[in-house]
Amino acid sequence: MQTKRKRPTQLLWGGLSLIMGLPFLAAGVSAVLLNSRLSRGLPATAAIVFLSWYLSGFQGAAVTAVCAAVIAISARSGYSLLKTLYLCSGIALLTGGLLSLGFPGFMNIGESELNPLREVYLSAGLESDTIDSVFSLITYYSPGIGAAHIVLGSIVSVLFFKSLSGKNMSMTIQGTANFRMHWGFAWFPIICLVILVSAGTAPVPDLALRIAKNLLVFSSLPYGIEGLQVAVKWAKGTSGMVFVLIMSAVFAPPFVLSGLILLGILDTWFDYRKKIDIRIERMKNEGSSDQNS
Repeated sequence: MQTKRKRPTQLLWGGLSLIMGLPFLAAGVSAVLLNSRLSRGLPATAAIVFLSWYLSGFQGAAVTAVCAAVIAISARSGYSLLKTLYLCSGIALLTGGLLSLGFPGFMNIGESELNPLREVYLSAGLESDTIDSVFSLITYYSPGIGAAHIVLGSIVSVLFFKSLSGKNMSMTIQGTANFRMHWGFAWFPIICLVILVSAGTAPVPDLALRIAKNLLVFSSLPYGIEGLQVAVKWAKGTSGMVFVLIMSAVFAPPFVLSGLILLGILDTWFDYRKKIDIRIERMKNEGSSDQNS
C-alpha cells in the first residue's frame, strides 16, 4: 500500500528529472544503487555513467557521477534534506563550471552548438533573423541559464532519490527542506542592477555587464524557489487555493514566475511563512475556543 501511495511521487520527480536532462535522472537512479550494496551498486553505476557519457557527452557523465556520489554519501552520513540539496547543487555547479572553462557545455554554449536546431526552427515558420536573435540571447545568457539548470536539476535528482528511498531505510535522506535565502545574498542582485543602470550613463566593461546580467538570471532561481514555498504553504492553508495555484502556473507562467521571484525576495525580510503559521495557529485556537463555548 505504501508503494502504491509513493508511485505518483516517484513518477513526478522521475519525469521532472528527465525533463531537466538524462544526467539528472541517471544520478537519482545511480544514488539508489550506490546506497544499497556497493558490490552491486558500483558496477551498475559505472554502466549508467557510461550510458550518460554516450548520450550526453563527458560533461553529462561527470554531472551524473558527481550528483550520484554526493547524494549517496549524504544518505549514508545521515544528512538532512536541506544539507544534501546544498551539497549536491553546489558541487554539481562547481563541476559544471570547471568543465565549461574553454569548452562548450552547460554554462558555455556557442552558436555552433545551436546551429543543428536552425532547421527545426525554420520548419516551424520562424524567420532567419529571429532565429539569429534567439541564438545570440541564449549564447549571451548561457552561463546564468546553465548554472540555474545545473542547480535545479541537482535538486530534482535529490528529490527523485528521496522518493525512491523508503522512509524506513536506515540510509536515506530524512526531513523536509524549508529553504530561505540569507538577506545578505540580496546584495548580489542589487549590485548587478546598479551596474546595469550605470551602463546607461557611464562606460561599463562588456565582461562586467555580462557577468551582472547572468548573475541576475541565476539569482532568480533561489528567490523563485523561496517564493514557491511561500505560495504552496499559503495554498495549503486556504481552501481551494491549491487548484487555483496549479491553474495559474499552467496558464500564466511568465506572470507566475515573476510573482514568485518577487515573493521570494520579499519573504527574505518579511518571513511570510512564519506569518502564515501564526495565522493558521490563531484560527485553530479560535475554532477550539468556539467549540468549548
